Amino acid sequence: MEQFEKAFTPKEISLTLDVGDSTLRKWCIALEKAGYQFMRSEKNNRLFVEGDVTVLRHLKDLVQNHSMQISNASIVIVDRFGKGAFLPRTGIVPAENIEEQRDSDRSNNQLISVLMEHIEQQKEFNQALVKRLDEQQTYIEDSLKKRDEMLMKSIRESQETKKLIAATNEKMDKKEEEQAKEEPKSIWQRLFGG
Repeated sequence: MEQFEKAFTPKEISLTLDVGDSTLRKWCIALEKAGYQFMRSEKNNRLFVEGDVTVLRHLKDLVQNHSMQISNASIVIVDRFGKGAFLPRTGIVPAENIEEQRDSDRSNNQLISVLMEHIEQQKEFNQALVKRLDEQQTYIEDSLKKRDEMLMKSIRESQETKKLIAATNEKMDKKEEEQAKEEPKSIWQRLFGG
């Protein structure tokens, strides 16, 4: 008697994994690009079996808990779990294949370790870059503030100078007007102050 696995809908998987429909769709597309295959309904909708749920849980862990890019995580997952539960399977695995599987698991773990180390280095680099950008922004803001203060000081000084020039000109104009209003003095009066 043949046993059938229960197939789950995308909505059920979204609820099970506690992710949005669009997130699940992105993950599935990334896995398919990496070579993974999902079962499809007659309407070409994805159907998921228990193996797919395990694959998606591992993908979620790599993406959300280890900050791995979806495309890289998909490649790691397909390399680790194969190309899908829908593909034909063999019944008994010979002992030599078990040893190969263990070697493959070790190399996958090493790959994940290397990727995680790379991610940590990338995080440190990003943090240093953000710090430098913040310092640069502070320097720019300080420089602009100093420039603005100097500009305002220069404008104020210029206005004060213009006011002094205008006041001086006004005094001179008044003096000239007063001199013009005075009776003309003869040369003798001017020379001898009389």
